[in-house]
Amino acid sequence: MKNLLFSVSGLRGIVGDGLNPLNTVRYTAAFASWNGKGLYLLGSDTRPHGDLFIDLVKATLRGLGNDVVDLGIVPTPTLLYLVRKWEAQGGIVVTASHNPIEWNALKFVKKGGIFPSAREKEEIEKGIDGPFEWARWDEVGGFLEDFTAWTEHVDDILISPYVDVDSIKSKNFKVAVDAVNGAAHEALPALLEELGTGVVRLNCSPESPFPHKPEPRPEALVELDALLRAGSVDVGFAVDPDGDRLLLGITGRGLLSEEYTVPLAVYSVLMRKKGDVVVNYSSSLLTDRVASKFGVKVHRARVGEANVVEKMKEVGALIGGEGNGGVIFPEMNSARDSLVGAALILSLFSKRGFEVIDELPQYHLVKKSFPLRGEFQVQRLAPYFEGGQMSLEDGLYVRYENSWAHIRPSNTEPIIRVFAEAESAEEAEGLVKKAEDALKRAGLL
Repeated sequence: MKNLLFSVSGLRGIVGDGLNPLNTVRYTAAFASWNGKGLYLLGSDTRPHGDLFIDLVKATLRGLGNDVVDLGIVPTPTLLYLVRKWEAQGGIVVTASHNPIEWNALKFVKKGGIFPSAREKEEIEKGIDGPFEWARWDEVGGFLEDFTAWTEHVDDILISPYVDVDSIKSKNFKVAVDAVNGAAHEALPALLEELGTGVVRLNCSPESPFPHKPEPRPEALVELDALLRAGSVDVGFAVDPDGDRLLLGITGRGLLSEEYTVPLAVYSVLMRKKGDVVVNYSSSLLTDRVASKFGVKVHRARVGEANVVEKMKEVGALIGGEGNGGVIFPEMNSARDSLVGAALILSLFSKRGFEVIDELPQYHLVKKSFPLRGEFQVQRLAPYFEGGQMSLEDGLYVRYENSWAHIRPSNTEPIIRVFAEAESAEEAEGLVKKAEDALKRAGLL
């Protein structure tokens, strides 16, 4: 269906032109039938049409005989954490994450607080036409609301041995937060206050629309960047509408690329305990450089949180993430978690200072996207790239000594994404141009 995507990132589409009540019920029923009967947690971001889909999902789950707890507006990582902590059967988050306001999505969460894998996603999709075993009148599931459960997530982060609360408090950091009026508007500032920081709230009003482009990128966060450059705050954090991705900046320097989030969190964890790391193919070499400093290995996985988590389990990784600002630290939460990321990074800054950023080499990462026309046939691209290590596991990834390029179809939008990183902007731009030329010559553009 036009403008409807089902991937490891969930069921996603433009409301009324892709995502609608009918396919919401069908996919919810297919997921719950596949996942099994029990307790399900629900939550959403702040989109004005979120309550429509929450009501549909809630009714479908209860109609299948499942009990439901509605957590209200809640960060996606918080819901995943509580599915694991409460030993719930699963959960569903109504959020289109970084997509524009006209989009919405269902993120399906299975037992243990993790997303279904690519293989499991295919199994779920086979069941969208039923048949479904609807509950009898006396077997309809129960329903509760708990709009303060997010505090458990905050409290448990504060007692983690990887978060040095006393060290953070001793620095008296002043921290600005841009929550894009999204799901983390309450939880992230509350965590920062518990860590003893002075908090400046920007766009933390859930009843207001997104004030800028919802993806946490420096070019969209003008107000936060200005505060940092003026020295008005020590640290700045920005998140996307569902609170799983984190961008940061420091005083006098402004906002950093989102590619700094994961390596700094990895640095913080590896200072305490050594272990291998997993990032996706589109992530910066900055994480590789941090890992080499501590003598541990970096593994790469296909893009998509579920794919990274699956790879982390496979190799027994300690920490991982995605280069778009998604920190995954299973000892605290098996999901991209902006709250965990913020706490780990503040802990690092409290011990090593902001100068730790200067220990990392300078790389230039260029990202570009093109409309996806028809099927993405990766094998057509391979002949146009030589001299590097190549992988076709997730689109085309080619790695050179100090640079790389990655070409793949998006999991969340009908586009082809091209990433390239090198030690100079010119080299990175050259790799993107090479990728664009290859796409054209291969008949994919």
